[in-house]
Amino acid sequence: MPMPLLHWNRSLLAVALVLAGCTSSPAAAADAGAATNTVPSKTPTPVPASGPALSYLRSASPERCEWVRQPLPSGEPTTLFTFDAPCDTTDVSWSPDTRQGLVLSSPVGVDAQQRLWRVDFAAKSGKPLEVTGLPDKSSIARVGFDAQGRVVMLLHVSAEPEEGQGGEQFITFEGQRYPVAADDKEGYGVALAYRLEGADWKRIETKVTGSYTRLDANKSIHDPGPSKTELPGQAASESAVRMLNAALKPQDKFGRWMALPTPSGTLYYRAAQEDVDGTESPRGPVRWEQDGKLVELEGLTASADNIVIFQLRGELLVINVLGRPPAASVYDTRTKKNLASVKDVGVPVTLWPEPTRP
Repeated sequence: MPMPLLHWNRSLLAVALVLAGCTSSPAAAADAGAATNTVPSKTPTPVPASGPALSYLRSASPERCEWVRQPLPSGEPTTLFTFDAPCDTTDVSWSPDTRQGLVLSSPVGVDAQQRLWRVDFAAKSGKPLEVTGLPDKSSIARVGFDAQGRVVMLLHVSAEPEEGQGGEQFITFEGQRYPVAADDKEGYGVALAYRLEGADWKRIETKVTGSYTRLDANKSIHDPGPSKTELPGQAASESAVRMLNAALKPQDKFGRWMALPTPSGTLYYRAAQEDVDGTESPRGPVRWEQDGKLVELEGLTASADNIVIFQLRGELLVINVLGRPPAASVYDTRTKKNLASVKDVGVPVTLWPEPTRP
């Protein structure tokens, strides 16, 4: 199951060594305090960085990854946690107050094991969370924090249905029979939800279903990340379509132009579709509309071959371009300026979430 080595925080270790070296007898300490009339200083509690920033994963080596926070509009990237796992098979999540995070590594392979870490952003350190006592052949589908800041983990166990004497279908799991819902189109299996209580994982929900998204616990997980909307905005107006078709000849057969409103203008992109019954995917080219004209985005190279992912928060817009290598840029929608660009990092690059007030 996605357990790794503990990464020591050097600053905390240094403080411990200093305190150990300064130990003296109670009488001597009292005399020193009386002589100097001073109060022993306390090590300040680290405070998480605040303000607009980007979050992304950066590869330190093929099997080592860094979780990075980069302040906006300009600032030096800061590594918050380094862990032994490939970036491209890793997911991250935040606590509601954005003081903690979770890192889930799900490497691909027959003998590959998932790993889970809990990260303290202020201390820039993390520690592994032991995941034991779970059903065989189960895999972690999702992990995150609930509104109370507790760690919740969702699992899925593949299982084939059996048929009863009356033709009804059921799945046997841990010695019990569970009927298969006729309206479940997600496949077959058992979805489980666990909550971390102390050092133990407590099961809080069991449901026979092909998808963990049907668990009630899935709705309880706090998700401060970007919107999961694949095609944000709405279909472009007829006049905009004429302008776009004249300037940018579409390469797909059945796609459409989309308009994404921003605080200071409209952004256009292509919802490409090769087959009339196929799935639409957001792609380039991407253009601003400014004074009735189409304007290219500074530093953005997104063609019809590139899938793009958008995240709009207030006046900040992040655009991920999935390619080789992947890249992302963040824009100030008021000025249309490119505030920062990052390349060859784990995608999608996102805006650092804002804390949720209790």
